[in-house]
Amino acid sequence: MMEELIRSIRWRCPVRLPRETYPMAKDLATYLPGLTPAQRRGLTWWVYGTILAGSACQSAVVLALLPLAGVRAAPAVRQLLREWLYAGPDKVAPCSAQVDVTACFAPLLRWVLAWWQGDALALALDATYVRDRVVVLSVSVLYRGTAIPVAWHVTAANRTGAWLAPSLALLDALAPAVPPDQTVLLLADRGLWSPRLWRAGQRHGWHPVLRIRPDALFRPTGGTRVPARSLVAGPGHAWVGAGVAFSQAAKYQAATLIVVWERDQIEPWLVLTDLAPEAVGPAWYGLRVWVELGFRALKRLGWHWERTRRTAPDRVARHWLVLAVATLWVVATGTRDEDAMRLGREPAHLRVATPPPAAPFVRTVSVFARGLVRLRWHLLRTRRLWRTRWLWPEPWPDLAATVQLTVVPALPS
Repeated sequence: MMEELIRSIRWRCPVRLPRETYPMAKDLATYLPGLTPAQRRGLTWWVYGTILAGSACQSAVVLALLPLAGVRAAPAVRQLLREWLYAGPDKVAPCSAQVDVTACFAPLLRWVLAWWQGDALALALDATYVRDRVVVLSVSVLYRGTAIPVAWHVTAANRTGAWLAPSLALLDALAPAVPPDQTVLLLADRGLWSPRLWRAGQRHGWHPVLRIRPDALFRPTGGTRVPARSLVAGPGHAWVGAGVAFSQAAKYQAATLIVVWERDQIEPWLVLTDLAPEAVGPAWYGLRVWVELGFRALKRLGWHWERTRRTAPDRVARHWLVLAVATLWVVATGTRDEDAMRLGREPAHLRVATPPPAAPFVRTVSVFARGLVRLRWHLLRTRRLWRTRWLWPEPWPDLAATVQLTVVPALPS
C-alpha cells in the first residue's frame, strides 16, 4: 500500500504546472530562493489552488485542482498538498527535507519591499486565534486597509507562555530585510507592551508606536506627574507631548505621549512613541486597525483559515506561508485594479505604478476582495497574469477635523 501511494504521488499528480502559474513560480524562485525546486513547486500548487478555490482549506484546494489532475488523482493531489506541510520524518517517504518557514520571513519582507513604492513602512505585531486550537503571533505589513503577514509564531491555544521572546525573535528575523534608510513604525496593542519590545524596535532603527494602559501616569517635560488621560479635556480633544510615562509597577519610559479621544470613542487612546511630538501623526496608531481587517481576510472574508483542523504548530506555520504568498499576490493585483478604477482606465492598460490620492480615499470594496476577483478571473478565463505589479501605500491618516489638537514641542536639549 505504501509503495502504491508513493507511485501515485509521483506519477498520477500533474508534473508540469499550468502555463498561467509560471509568473507565480518565477516570483517564488526570485524572492524565496531558499526553497528547493520541489518546495517551490509544491507552494505554487498550494497558492494556485487557494486562489482558484477562494479558500485555503485543503479540501477546497484539492477540489479546485481536480480539473487539472483528474478525478482519479484526487487522493494523490491531496497527499501531495499534505506532504508539503509535513516535517521530513513525517512524510510517506521519510527524509530530512522540509520547508523552513522561519528562513522565509526576511525574504518575504524583501519581496514586499521589492514591490513597495513608498519610503515609510508600518508593521503591526498582533495575535489571532482559531477557537481553542492554535494561536498565531504575527508581524504584518499594514497596507490600504488590510495587512500582509510576513512573519509569525504558532503555538497551541489555552497554554501558558510568554509572548515577549517570540515577538523579539520575529523582529530579529525581519530586521535584515529592511534598508537602513527605510522609515518603519512598529505598532502593537497594550497587551503586548514591554520596555524590551520598545528597545528591540529602536535597536533595529524602527519607531515603536505602542498603546499603553488607560491608568498610566505621565510627567510632561517641565511638569508634574498626572494621569495620562487627564491631559485631554474629554471627547473631541487630542494631546501630544514629550515626557516620562509611568506604569502602576513604578516602571518608567521617556517617550512622546499621544492621547487621542475622538467624539465616538468610549475612552481615549494612550500611545507612546520615540518620535518627536512635531514629527508624529496623532492618528497614526489608527493604522493598527488594519491588522484586524487583515485577519478577516485570512479567515471568513478570504482564505477561511478559521476552518482549519490542524493543531500541529509546525504544519500550521507552513500553511501560513501559503496564506502570506497568496495574500501578497492578491493585494498587489487589487492595487493595480483599484488604481485603474480610480483613474477611469482599464487595468490591463495601466502598466506603470501610480501614486494614490493625497486626500482620503473612500473604499467601498477592499483591495483584497478586488484583487481576488481579478486574479481568479485571469486564471480561469484569460489564463494570463499581469507581469507588472506594485504596492503603493496610502498617506497615513490624519485626525478628524472635529478633534482639537494640542502639541507641546520638545524642549531643546
